[in-house]
Amino acid sequence: MAGLIARALLLALSTVALSQVALAAAAEEGDDGADEVPGDLGRLAPSPAKLMHDYRVYAQDSPSEPFTAPRAPMLARYSSAALRARIDRSTAGSVVIAPLLDESGFKSLTTAVGQGLRELARRQLGGLRAIIVADGYVDLPLLAKSLPKDAIEQVAPGIYVARLPILVRHGATLQVGPGVRQLRLSQERGALIANEGMLFILDSEVTGWSEQRKAPARFHDEHEFRPFIVGWGGSETYIDRSRIAHLGYASTKAFGLSLTQYSTMAIERAVWPRPTGWVLNSDIEDLWYGFYSWEADDVVLRGNTFRNNVKYGIDPHDRSRGLIIADNEVFGTRRKHGIIISRDVDDSWIIGNRSHNNNLSGIVLDRQCSNNVLARNLTYRNGSDGIVISESPHNLLWSNLSVGNQHHGIRLRNSTGIRIQDSSAIANGLAGIFAVASDLSTTGRNLTLDPYRQSLSMTVVGGQLSANGSGPINLEAPTRVEMQNLDLRTPQRALGYKLGGALYAFQIEVLDILLNGRRTAVLEQQPANDPLARR
Repeated sequence: MAGLIARALLLALSTVALSQVALAAAAEEGDDGADEVPGDLGRLAPSPAKLMHDYRVYAQDSPSEPFTAPRAPMLARYSSAALRARIDRSTAGSVVIAPLLDESGFKSLTTAVGQGLRELARRQLGGLRAIIVADGYVDLPLLAKSLPKDAIEQVAPGIYVARLPILVRHGATLQVGPGVRQLRLSQERGALIANEGMLFILDSEVTGWSEQRKAPARFHDEHEFRPFIVGWGGSETYIDRSRIAHLGYASTKAFGLSLTQYSTMAIERAVWPRPTGWVLNSDIEDLWYGFYSWEADDVVLRGNTFRNNVKYGIDPHDRSRGLIIADNEVFGTRRKHGIIISRDVDDSWIIGNRSHNNNLSGIVLDRQCSNNVLARNLTYRNGSDGIVISESPHNLLWSNLSVGNQHHGIRLRNSTGIRIQDSSAIANGLAGIFAVASDLSTTGRNLTLDPYRQSLSMTVVGGQLSANGSGPINLEAPTRVEMQNLDLRTPQRALGYKLGGALYAFQIEVLDILLNGRRTAVLEQQPANDPLARR
């Protein structure tokens, strides 16, 4: 009977238009807007006379706001020993096989048109079932011993194949390793790990696995089901010295390794706090998203290698906060950016990372991400920019280096209150710093969900801007910019420095203030009613 129900469910779901499925998945995913093409891209540059009418340049002794170094988080707190001390083995747990439709940990995996359930119904034999860690502490070998081989099987010493989804309920703990060399999640059978309690993956490997091909479930197509790990509201997920590989596809919360609150329609989101977790000293490879979060708090990603992931390397998303992304190496992202935080991801630290050789940019802040610190990061050889700040006010870039990126070293758009302190951009293909206030009204952006102000203001103090292809700094339609103590050695052009955009008409004055006067140069828009062209 259960099998008939599953097949009936599959038939019903398959009648839904594929376009509806795609639209629902895209809406849930919340793609980034950092690469939208603005409607004013092809406009003519203003003439020097126009610039001199609209702007003024003057000197002041120091920036309007002095720099006070923020107190960085104590990274030593996030160690292997501290992580392992969180394991509570005091209460032995229990494991059952039960219908998954009754579990909150699976309900939020479906879009409004049931996409996630359709995939599981296609792949399960004998109905929609799951392995449930119901309570207490359970390690993987004990779990495998207590269940039949069609659910989970040890196929070689320390190597296990899970053939059903695994759910860790609230109040329960599942530990994978040490002693577990590899947990293979069967692609053909719809295996995955959903965590509502506590999940520890230690000195082990969790990988998507094709039993048919007897090989890892490497990425082929974004719509092809691949197993994944997801932590829900109330959960804590801890990974240390492990490998997470070949997971995720383009479906709701199924991106690879995700920490996410329940979906907006789920009543559980009103009951359970936002998810959290640490990922330390691990290798993350060939995931649809190397890491994704949605409404997660205090997540720590430290000392990991994110290599050859598909769409993004690291992507904390909507309303995640208090994150620490530190000392990671992120490279080889095949479609977009190495590290991106997007849509109201606030009060976080991105420090000491190396993001390089990604298809687009190294590090991106996108869509109203505020009060974040980017410090001591190295971005190089990326296919687009080194660091991008898009529609994200009040952020600090401190002691970063962007070198050898194909486009700009640092790119800003529609962002105010940005401070670039002691950060350098060297030998990038275009400008060292490029900043613009752009009209996005023709890009298709949802302006209700993602509002913005067409405004740009920043303070640039210290750092080297040298040998960049189109000059050290280019500003288009800024509101106010302050610059001090810039090292402009080694211009790329044979004719010397070229300040671009709104700075073009004031190059002599600006360079005189910066290089000869050793003072702060201020460029600001003229008040609309000011009859004077310049001060």
